[in-house]
Amino acid sequence: MTDSDARPVEAVDPDKKTSNRLGLMSEEATVQLDLKDQKCYWNDEEFEPGERVLNDGKCYECSYGRWVIVEDD
Repeated sequence: MTDSDARPVEAVDPDKKTSNRLGLMSEEATVQLDLKDQKCYWNDEEFEPGERVLNDGKCYECSYGRWVIVEDD
């Protein structure tokens, strides 16, 4: 999946459910395998692991229940 496949989304609404957003992941990041299939939320909308969204010029990928910034492919 590339950034061009990412779905544009509105700015985060603090009154709606949105998963945590993280910066770039390092190659040595620790993951919790029990979270590998956890979905992400953006303004109450549910996303599957691996799906990407675009917001404010940044591309985020749903990973382990959190949004992680991804670099251009």
